[in-house]
Amino acid sequence: MKLPSNRFRRGRVPLLPIALVGLGLIAASCAPPVNIAAVPQAVNGCDAPTEDELVPEAPMLPGRNCLVCHSPDGQASRRVWTAAGTVYANADDKCNQGLAGVKVEIADATRKILITLTTNRSGNFFTSEPIDFRGVIARVSKDGKFKEMQGAMINAYCPECHYPGGIAPGRIFLN
Repeated sequence: MKLPSNRFRRGRVPLLPIALVGLGLIAASCAPPVNIAAVPQAVNGCDAPTEDELVPEAPMLPGRNCLVCHSPDGQASRRVWTAAGTVYANADDKCNQGLAGVKVEIADATRKILITLTTNRSGNFFTSEPIDFRGVIARVSKDGKFKEMQGAMINAYCPECHYPGGIAPGRIFLN
């Protein structure tokens, strides 16, 4: 009886197909570099970002106006958000001091929850889910603390209003 060739014996795996798949995944995850200087309206009074904050991943650029870039015509147009922002523990926290693990709920005028998000390690939350923005409110909660917007809004581009000097009373915060 003839044994099968080495490449099909038990315990041996052909490496070339695995390597090609791995390289394909790496190439697909690469994104163009972030150029925050090209979009000054995204800065929102924040200090210059760290190198880590410029990596195009979920914890990037806390406190900045996400939707300036994450829009159909923005430099991050491959990931368009319908709602996004950063939550902080305190009103005067710096941009890079966002609060992780905060529940963010966007609800309609009757307080029916449309979507629930959770902030990541940078305090950022975001979604690309379609949301009907007629009279929505937002609320945030963590560890028994809870805050809800008093008035309805027409979008969930939170950093557009929530920043020091913005038309909302500063950052989104829990304390």
